[in-house]
Amino acid sequence: MTESLASHEFHPDRVWLERNPMVKDRVLRLLHPGYPGLPLDLIFSADAHEESVLARRKSMTVIGIPLWVCSAEDLLLLKLKASRPHDFEDALGIVENPHLQLDRAYLWEWADRMGLQGELHYVFGASAGPAS
Repeated sequence: MTESLASHEFHPDRVWLERNPMVKDRVLRLLHPGYPGLPLDLIFSADAHEESVLARRKSMTVIGIPLWVCSAEDLLLLKLKASRPHDFEDALGIVENPHLQLDRAYLWEWADRMGLQGELHYVFGASAGPAS
């Protein structure tokens, strides 16, 4: 996969990696010179949720390249798991996206399993939508 992306001009974001050394074995952030504001994160699964992310992935073409991407629900859970301030902002953007019909049962099931109920309540409470 990384060879294919490299052949499409993607390269590792070394600055991001230096700023995030704790994830060097779990996440590879790639950049494309023609799309500097569109980083591509390759996440290597390390737990049951991330295995579920792989099972639920969807095919999508991004800048002419076919890629596997995670569902909106799984991206939301990954953001809550990371728990950085900008991740909560990103999670809120997902919840407030009017084009998404989130599978709330799936979200609550994984929030319970990962101990993220408070974080999910927070994001739903901060949004215009109901929490259940």
